[in-house]
Amino acid sequence: MNTFLYIISASVIESLVALIGILFLFVGYERFKKYLPYLVSFSVGTFLAVVFFELLPEAMEKTNSEITSFYILVGFLFFFLLSRFLRWYHHHEEDCHKHEEIKVGGHLVLVGDFIHNFIDGIIIALAFLVNIPVGIATTVAVLSHEFPQEASDFFILLNSGFSKGRALFFNFLVSLSTVVGAILTYFLASKVDKIIGPALGVVAGNFLYIAMADLIPELNHNHSKTTDTILQFIFIVLGVLLIYFITEITRGVH
Repeated sequence: MNTFLYIISASVIESLVALIGILFLFVGYERFKKYLPYLVSFSVGTFLAVVFFELLPEAMEKTNSEITSFYILVGFLFFFLLSRFLRWYHHHEEDCHKHEEIKVGGHLVLVGDFIHNFIDGIIIALAFLVNIPVGIATTVAVLSHEFPQEASDFFILLNSGFSKGRALFFNFLVSLSTVVGAILTYFLASKVDKIIGPALGVVAGNFLYIAMADLIPELNHNHSKTTDTILQFIFIVLGVLLIYFITEITRGVH
């Protein structure tokens, strides 16, 4: 199985996560929210593990520590600005008091998701262009973050006036931008090997930003009891261990 097929397979799987709304039609959003802190904790572990076990070592191998550090900072700052931009498009139902605002918010969520998923495709393709283990570990990290996000977006679309069928269809349609981003990156980046190292630094900065500025602050709002903190830590460690074992198992593939 060549690199291109791995990239296509991973990006298609990531796109299919948009259909998770089917599951939550039966589970219900309120029940889903009870488990959200554990999913978020698991995502934190996977992102940190991919950064420190895979992206940083590979980036430094292809460039050097000083250049890698610079691009990590660039990635962190860039995704800080991008996240602020995308937040303008993500109007959660609790922030929308009028029906018209909710309806507009649903369409803007789709625009934001299109951009977000396109970037996910770029990240997945870059990771596989390094080697198969890095690609698989990165894909797992991206997927762990996509599950809660896509579920939340699905319910936002429902609250915006979309029917269940239309919410599923449009959520899946915009998620296909992952495949587009992955294919474009494969054909562009594979021709210019020198950009892989800096690009990995930018991706590492992205993952660090998501973990530190997006996911961990969310966990800090869900620790009313000592047991909450313990469970969050356990799921973070489980995320780290999963990435570690995946990379060790897949070493032979490369």
